[in-house]
Amino acid sequence: MIPFTFEELQKILELKADEIETDILIFNATLSYVENLLGYQLADKNYNELQTVKDCQVFTDHENISEMINIIDMNTKLRVPHCVIDGRRILFIDTKLEGHVVFLNYNAGFTTTTLPADLKEVIIKLFLLKKAEFIKQINNEAESSFEIPDSIQKIIDIYRRKTL
Repeated sequence: MIPFTFEELQKILELKADEIETDILIFNATLSYVENLLGYQLADKNYNELQTVKDCQVFTDHENISEMINIIDMNTKLRVPHCVIDGRRILFIDTKLEGHVVFLNYNAGFTTTTLPADLKEVIIKLFLLKKAEFIKQINNEAESSFEIPDSIQKIIDIYRRKTL
């Protein structure tokens, strides 16, 4: 599920009906561009992974966990009933899990209700910049290289650092 849809952008910016096809392409390119800059996808997806418990904790490969569906101790094949989720870190209460391999099944990413407002603002601003760049190219205006403004880059850097 995409956390920010074109229809929502269309309402916010009151886009013209005769430019919808072009705007959709620019919007999709903008979303891909933001995801490439961040290094992860924004959409809420399901992930499965195996992790080894060290110091009664594991770290997931993906940020922004929205739902922990299942944790199974692969040594005993039993479900792990109690844990604490702190960002990408999962802390286990049962010390007997130390050194065990656990199977994690979880959803991570953003939904329409959890997408941070500043990231939504970044997408909108980049869409407007990319559309302006597209119009310049169509009108054969002076060539210009696309550069991200510092204010937008700072917000992207904040979310990129969270995954390091």
